[in-house]
Amino acid sequence: MPTPSESLHLPQTYWNDAAETYGEVFAETLIGKMTRDVVWEALDAGFRPGSRVLEVNCGTGIDAIHLAGRGVSVLSCDISPRMVEIARQSAERAGVHSRLEFRVLPTEQLSKLESELKLDGAFSNFCGLNCVQDLSEVSRNLARVLKPGAPVIICMLGRFTLWEKFRYFVKADWKNVFRTFQPSDSVAAQSGVKVRYFSRRKIVESFAPEFALRRFKGIAIAVPPSNMDHWARRFPTIARALAKIDRVICKVPVLRSLGGCILLEFERTGPRDEGAYGAARS
Repeated sequence: MPTPSESLHLPQTYWNDAAETYGEVFAETLIGKMTRDVVWEALDAGFRPGSRVLEVNCGTGIDAIHLAGRGVSVLSCDISPRMVEIARQSAERAGVHSRLEFRVLPTEQLSKLESELKLDGAFSNFCGLNCVQDLSEVSRNLARVLKPGAPVIICMLGRFTLWEKFRYFVKADWKNVFRTFQPSDSVAAQSGVKVRYFSRRKIVESFAPEFALRRFKGIAIAVPPSNMDHWARRFPTIARALAKIDRVICKVPVLRSLGGCILLEFERTGPRDEGAYGAARS
């Protein structure tokens, strides 16, 4: 049985390699920017200037740098030393490094932050939390470093996407066309990194009772996945129109569960606030 350090070696190597092409593959694509804009709206509304927040899975620091530009201080953590190195360099170039602190720290080791002062909030963008095995442990560790009432904003991969179904339909892959959800676990090709697709109910249950779900919405419901960015750049007017459609339907029941990602906003409630949790589940 692998030790904890051995179990983190493959993911760390994978993300170190991914850091070199992250901008080209996603961050700097038209679709990537349109998708991130939606998350930024939630971050801007959730975190006030002057607050200090935690970022889990910071990647190359794009979100932290954005918040620092608005006067928010961010403690950003990532499993990848190369991601953190690029993030620090980008923060220096942006002139906001004084508000940012970057640490090489896997999500599975957030308990090491327990000695920190209580923070005003936390967030994790895109698929970082899909790569951890135990969301409940993440929740418990976050609860130890957050103030009561602190917002937690997370964006995770969805289990059911319309664009994926369309792709399978075009390929006449009927088995996957009629499959209800992504399997709970899958393995990224040639990396050994497990990517887990959690249902919204499972996420909410994992974050309870320390956190209560306040709201959620779908992201990239009408907007195609990032691997279609060549199409989006060829037809930018259509791509932007789809982004506008997303903003209209992102909170509509049923439809909001059909996006490439799901954005959930929690609040730190304390372990005894079971009433708020029960309301969120209903």
